[in-house]
Order: sequence, then structure tokens, then C-alpha cells
Amino acid sequence: MIKASGLIKIYNGNIVLNGIDFVLPRNKKIALVGANGCGKTTLFKILIGEESPTEGRVTLENEKIGYIPQEFRLDPNQMVGTFLLDLLEEEWEFYKVEALLQKLEFNNYDEYQRIGTLSEGQKMKLVMIEQLLKDPTTLLIDEPTNHLDIEGIMWFEKYIKNLDISVVMISHDRQFLNNTVDSVWEIEKGKIISFVGDYDNYKEQKLKLIGKWNEEYTRFLRKKTQLENLIVNVAKIKAGTKRGKAVRAAKKRFEREITKDKKEEYIEEKMKTVEFDTQIHAGKLVVSIQKGQKKFENVTVFNDLNLEIRGKDRIWIYGQNGTGKSTLVKIINTAFKQTNNQYTNIGGEKDPLELTKGTVTVGPNLKVGYFAQKSSFLNYKSLLKDAVFENSTVAEIGQVYSLLGKFLFNKEDVEYKRVGDLSPGQRARFVFAIFSVNDYDVLILDEPTNHLDISTKEVIEESLNEYKGTLILVSHDRYFVESVNITKTFNLREKNIVFVGN
Repeated sequence: MIKASGLIKIYNGNIVLNGIDFVLPRNKKIALVGANGCGKTTLFKILIGEESPTEGRVTLENEKIGYIPQEFRLDPNQMVGTFLLDLLEEEWEFYKVEALLQKLEFNNYDEYQRIGTLSEGQKMKLVMIEQLLKDPTTLLIDEPTNHLDIEGIMWFEKYIKNLDISVVMISHDRQFLNNTVDSVWEIEKGKIISFVGDYDNYKEQKLKLIGKWNEEYTRFLRKKTQLENLIVNVAKIKAGTKRGKAVRAAKKRFEREITKDKKEEYIEEKMKTVEFDTQIHAGKLVVSIQKGQKKFENVTVFNDLNLEIRGKDRIWIYGQNGTGKSTLVKIINTAFKQTNNQYTNIGGEKDPLELTKGTVTVGPNLKVGYFAQKSSFLNYKSLLKDAVFENSTVAEIGQVYSLLGKFLFNKEDVEYKRVGDLSPGQRARFVFAIFSVNDYDVLILDEPTNHLDISTKEVIEESLNEYKGTLILVSHDRYFVESVNITKTFNLREKNIVFVGN
């Protein structure tokens, strides 16, 4: 049994967790959700003993916890075979590793391959082997689907469902949660609220709960007004013993029913939608690739690839990890960057990426924005306000407050927080804030929703639904893809691109 009692966690005077209580049941699959920065990863670190609570305690009875973090701490230069052997006390125990390799469908590995050359999904499987060898009774996993392609996610869904231990997962992938969990725990205002069922069940129950809270708040306001009037009325009684008793009784009732049992209106903090103003014509050429080939040394990523994208097209590119999705959009990005188009490179590589053979043609007079997977362009030591100035055309501090306020950063965040202080989700939201400054004819989005909380995803979905320009999207988030009105789907596989359909 894992039991949390009165957990409070305070960072720099800010209360992150404010009285967390729960008992974790056996053999349950639980989603831990909540806004970026609400304390989900902090709670995981307290449970594994990496951090201590400010108050409260965690009790483990006959439990062993395994933990798979968001960002893997692996030596990129270590060989896979050496890593696996180092997990064991004796070499003869390697049969345990072989059994897990088979369960995780990771059989065709090269023991002499360096870990740094593996896909993120393969790295996650190595970390899972490391944790599963400890025979945990409960497994904590932080954002597992960020590292997997769609086929990997579908495999992982089946694996988790059949895993005979408790699993608690931080995830913002709504389709994944619908297919795996039987409970949803939400951290809100520092406390945990528990819901039964999958993500869709949670959403339905949460809406009902919000309705109930707002009804209670309305009744609270009505009662508050009544008691305030009562205090005023009893004070008008003629002076004497009766008036004193009546006033004291009314005030005690107000203290008991209003002051000590205060209700608050439920107000959801939500990012504002982004409005992009574009007049791109439906028939205008945006990108044309003819007989495209890309090789890295002796490895061919794709060959004889042909692709045409025109104004108003909204395309989704998907495929397994390593098939070249990011490579393809980086090549398109470079082609725009090398023309006279108005261009904003958010998080993209400084070095250009071009075809080995073939041609890329892009349309003229287009305003283009590129949102890359990693925000490595940011200086993590910069204050948020300075990072905005460094990476956008915003020139006044008032504009910075206004811009970041729309993305749920307050004045204190703007003035005193550094980029490195942000959680991965907050950092992704910050990058999108910079990205949103301009109006674009073409949006190139490579995994834009990684690390974003569900509420922010929903706002971006609304924004993209209203967007009238050309959208080029790489994403493994099926729920997100279904929500942004894609018109054409392409599968990158077997070193080429295949049109799947409209």
C-alpha cells in the first residue's frame, strides 16, 4: 500500500501541493492530470524519495516503486549491450533481460550500437527494462507518449493494460488515456480530485462537478446576503439584553456558515485563442518536392519522394520514429528560410538541412512560421521578459506583459522567472507565445503539443480550426489531429511518402 497523508510542498514561498491525501489501490491504471506546473512531477519525486515534502508523509507497505521520468538520464556514448549487462549483478541472469526484451518487442537491437543513436521510443524501453528488473509493485511514468510514434503508442497501450501491477501515468494524450486507464486523478489548487473511468468519463464528471460547485457558490452568496441583512436588522432592535444576544447569535452564525465555510466561484484559467490573419489563396503553390532524396553518410532516409502542398491545404504527416518526418519538415523549413519569404524560426536548427538529390520549390511572398520539437534556441538563463525580446519583434515591456498574460504567465513570472525554471509544459507554452506574435500564411508544426497540458491543447485546437492558411503538421497525438480539421494525410514509410487520403 502507498499512502500519502497531508502532503504540502512549498517552493520559494509558493504552495505547489496543499494537503494531498490518497491511498493508491493495487493493480490499478491511473492517470495523473492537471495544468502545467500544478505539481504532478513534484508528487512523483516525493513518492520515490527524490524530494521531501514540506509537510506530511508518504507510507509504503510492501511496496517497491519504479519510475520512468520525462527526460532520460542515459549515457549517449554507452553501447546498448554494455548498458543491459550493467543492470545485472551476475551475467548468468541475462535471461531476465532477454525475457523483458521479448515482452517489450525490442528483439532486433544491436548490442554494439551507441545509446545516443537510438530513437526516443527505444531509449524508453531501455529505461523500462532497468525499472522492471527491480520487480516494482507500482510503476510511475511521466509523459510516456512523448517518446513514441503512433505504432509505438498503440503497442504501449496494450502493454500497460496487461501489466499486472499498479501504474500511475502523467499524460496529456487523451486518446491514450481513453485506451489505458480506469481512474483519473486531477491536481487542482494543490489537492487531488479522484474520478472513476477513462478520460472521457473524467471530462463528463468534471463538468458535472463544476456545475455543482457553481450551484453551491450561488447558494453561498444568497445565504451571505441573508445573514448580512439579518445582522443589520437585529442591530435595529431597541437597546437591551435581547438585542445583544440576537446580534451575537447572528454574528456567530455568520462566522460558522460563511467565514469558516467559504465557497468560491470556479474560474478555469485558460489560455486565450490565437488569431492568425492570412489571405493566402487556395491554389497558390506553397511547397513542391520533386524526386527528393535525403542521405546521412551511407543511410538513406527517403528516396524519390514527391510532394506538393498548396494554399489552404492542411496536411498531417505521420510514420514510425526514424522514418524522416522531422527531417522532411526541416528541409521544407530550410527552403523557405533561403528565400525572401518573411520567416520566423522558432526552435529550429541553425544549420540548414537540404536534399541530397532532387528539388524543393517554395511559393514567393509567404509569411512562414516553423515550430520545431525542441526549444534549444532558448537561453535557459534568460528571464522570460528578456527571452521574448531576444526571440521576437516585441520591443516594449507592456507588450511582453500582454503577450505572456494571454499564455497564463503573470507579471511575477515575466519579471523574475528564468526559462530554465519552467516545467517542460510551461516552456512549450512559452515558445508558442513567442511563435504567436506574427500572422502566418504557412504554419510548420513539428510535434507542437509535446508537454502541453490538455487545456492548452484544446485552445490551440480552437486556434488552428479558425486558421485559414496552410498547415503542415507532424504529430503522434491522435486526439489532437482529429480536432484540427486535417484535409490530407500522408504516411512516411519505407523511405517514401504515401498519400493516405483526405
